[in-house]
This record gives sequence, structure tokens and C-alpha cells, in this order.
Amino acid sequence: MPVLNGERYIAQAIGSILAQTYRDFELIVVDDGSTDGTAACVETFRDRLPRLQYVKHSQNQGIARSVNDGLRHSTGELIAFLDHDDLWLPDFLETQVKYLDGHPDVAMVHADYQIIDGGGNLVCESVARWDGRERPSGQIFPQLFRQSFICGTSVLIRKSCLDRFGGFDERFHFGDYYLWMRMARAYKIDYVPRPLTQYRQHTSQSTRNLPPTQAAENLMLQATRMILEEHPEIRKELGEVAVRRRFASQYFDLAYSAFVAEAYGNARAYLVKAIRHWPSNRRYHMLFVATLLPLGLGKKLREAWRRIRARGNRAPKRPVNDRATEVWR
Repeated sequence: MPVLNGERYIAQAIGSILAQTYRDFELIVVDDGSTDGTAACVETFRDRLPRLQYVKHSQNQGIARSVNDGLRHSTGELIAFLDHDDLWLPDFLETQVKYLDGHPDVAMVHADYQIIDGGGNLVCESVARWDGRERPSGQIFPQLFRQSFICGTSVLIRKSCLDRFGGFDERFHFGDYYLWMRMARAYKIDYVPRPLTQYRQHTSQSTRNLPPTQAAENLMLQATRMILEEHPEIRKELGEVAVRRRFASQYFDLAYSAFVAEAYGNARAYLVKAIRHWPSNRRYHMLFVATLLPLGLGKKLREAWRRIRARGNRAPKRPVNDRATEVWR
């Protein structure tokens, strides 16, 4: 569990771990330089969690480094991750451990998840049902390359497989998508089709404030470039059209995020790149036109589109996977 100034939510997160029906686990909290009451909150659980380790960084070193430090302190054969502001449902560990025990050829298993708001209210009861995207099992690299669909707090991974790749690449602020793609090239990754975790959306989460060097560049775009450099044969396997469309969709994600923030100039710049990669995609052209509308009209159209999407998908709010900087559109 990586944490930075998490006193508001960390007790709830650890409480969801204590509530697990599977009990044979250790918890490693890596405090990445907190200056609030995080340490005191964690200490209150010491008696109830005898296998609790608390690792403290003297200064902020980033989520990837924090997670890797947790891995270095771990002794278990299986690894799971929980951010300090998210929650596991009570049968998360039991379900995922049982799955890996029953499928020795699978390196990692993930699951559907829910969205909650800052107050813990349910926003989306099933992201998989909301977006209607396929979550395959087995050799999933082709699908994972085309679309990120793994929620990091829903995974359970064999530590031996993580060790092969040296954990998370610390050149990234997060790096989960890059690691999942690297693992998918080498191993089977399976999916449990029911929600086992809850991802919390709130205004103070660290993913909304990326370092300047990465704020301007989509993390998944970086990951895609790096996996293509590491495995140039992917272009031949999937075809150049699939590769170009993947880049196009990522530029569109950046454009839509800028559009929502009313940074219309930035949105147009990203849309130009998206259209160059996928000229026939009408949605890209429609959004480009929307960026040229008067500010008030563009905002009203965006709000109307959200309401239509919410009614059509029976979701009260658009879930946004900020951890991967992916816009669920």
C-alpha cells in the first residue's frame, strides 16, 4: 500500500483489508514522505495486524518506487496492491487466491471493480457493465495493447513473475499499464467477471497532480511507445493499422481531457495528432468542431452528452480511470 498524506482515507482502506475472509496475508505500507497524520493512523492497527510493516521515505520518491520498496519487503508468494484511498470487498483475497491456486499456468488475475466518491457513495456498481468492453482471459496481449482494462487494485500476481521484470519501471510515475503489457507478452492473465474492489474518485487524489514532465504526456502513450521499442515484432503481429489506431485513441483521450478542462487549444492540438493516425474516425472530427464553439455552448453540449450517456448505461456518473490517465468516454 503506497501512501502520501493519506490520513483521510487510509483507515478505511486498512479496515477493508482487516475485513477479508482470507486471513493469511501480510500488509506492507510504504509512506512516501507524508507530512500529515498517516503514521499515527497506521499505528492504530498494529495490534490487529501482527504482520504489518511500515516503511517510511524521508522524502517523496513517487508511487512506482514506493510499490517497488513494498515488493522488496514482502515475503509472500502472491502480491496484491491497494491504494490508500481505495477499498477491497471482503472476498477479494479469497476469490483471487483460490483462482490462482486452481490455475497454476496463470501468472496474474484481475477483476471487475466499482467506483465510489469521496464520501464512499457508490457511483458505478460495475465498470465492466458500464463500458461494455471485453475482458478476455489467457493470452490477452493483443486486446490489452488495443485497450487498457486492468484495474491495479483488483489484481493478484505471482511474485516470481513480478521479480522477472524487476517490479514497476521507475521511469514512470505509475507504470502499471507498461508492466501489465510486459507480463501479457510472457504469461497468461485471467479475469474474474465480478466486482471485487472499489476505486475512489476524489479531488485530492495524487493522480490528478502529476509531475510536470509527465502531466503533458499521457502515461499510456509512453507505455505504448516503450513496449513497441522493446518488442518491435508487435507491429507485424497486430498490423500497422492497429498500432496507428492505438496511438490515435490515446491522443483522443488527451484531447477529451483537455476539452473537459476547457483547454480548447490543447484539445485541438491533440485532435490533430489523433486524426493524422485515424483520419476516418468521425468522432475525432466532431470533437474538433466542438472545440471551436463558444465556451458556454460547448459546455452545455458536453453536459447534455454526459446525461445521455449516463441514462443509456444506467450509471449515475462517468467513471474516470485517473490512475491510468484513461478517459472512460
